[in-house]
Amino acid sequence: MNRRHTLKLLAAAAPALAWGSSTWAQADYPSKPVRVLVGVAPGGAADVLGRLCAQKLGDAWQRSFFVENKPGAGGTLAADAAAKSPADGYTLLVSAPTVMVVAPFLYKSLPFDPARDFEPVAVLGGGPLVLVVHSGVQANNVAELVALAKAKPDQIAFASGGQGTASHLTAEMFANAAGVKLLHSPYKGDGQGLTDVVGGQVQIMFTALNLADAQIKAGRLKLLAVTSKTRLASIPHVPTVDESGLRGFESLGWIGLFAPARTPAAIVQKLAAEWQKVRRQPDVSARFDAMGMGVINFSSPQEFAAFQRSEVNRWAQVIKAAGVQPE
Repeated sequence: MNRRHTLKLLAAAAPALAWGSSTWAQADYPSKPVRVLVGVAPGGAADVLGRLCAQKLGDAWQRSFFVENKPGAGGTLAADAAAKSPADGYTLLVSAPTVMVVAPFLYKSLPFDPARDFEPVAVLGGGPLVLVVHSGVQANNVAELVALAKAKPDQIAFASGGQGTASHLTAEMFANAAGVKLLHSPYKGDGQGLTDVVGGQVQIMFTALNLADAQIKAGRLKLLAVTSKTRLASIPHVPTVDESGLRGFESLGWIGLFAPARTPAAIVQKLAAEWQKVRRQPDVSARFDAMGMGVINFSSPQEFAAFQRSEVNRWAQVIKAAGVQPE
């Protein structure tokens, strides 16, 4: 066999060899530590679920999944770092709709495109927010709150975790649906906003149940409603906003797991399948129930991607109605 013929055979075999190597690498995944980027400081819902995900996947595969908190710019710093990482499954992103759905409407220029630069893997957790008011507010249900806001236009303030967050946009959707005018008091995170609602500096807030639960039980906050279409099993006595008179109202917050675009489909599917196993573990189910975050789930990355696209369309309308301008 002459040299030219040998080179031709090697060239012809190269794609198959490369494919075989790639397939083997995917089957062996993960074979080294996996970095999980979280765009918020420790303690928030994304951080809690990101750490739960990292711990459980690490336990399942006996590999290190380590969380790296990278807060800043509304979570976009972490997303930008993830988008620029190798698409090999060894850098993942835990993020919320604030970044993966709403950010393009909030910023005139983003260094990444949520739809183009990421592969949706799985929803780690999702569920409704709760509507809480300071204990001194003269309203014990949604109808009374709406009546109070109509009697005092632009005098009732709502706290949020910042521009474009679920707590902000849910309140804007509520005001639009109820036909009332509310003042927006943005904070650097839901925790800070909730502190001022407890203190009486701000009257109302839409936030996660687990954040407000202790203050509700202490009597410092009144719990008026949940934002899902159905009541939460953990607080079945609390009505929904929908059944309280604002028909069709629904707002669900969620935290998702994403990989950089062009991550091999086999790795994305493997991560998604393992997370579905994790969700069924009794301790994880109990954690979700306590947080009110077990309402949303999808069986495949494809279903999650379709849901994300529908969220873009829905929140675009809310942002337009609220007159939120990109910065």
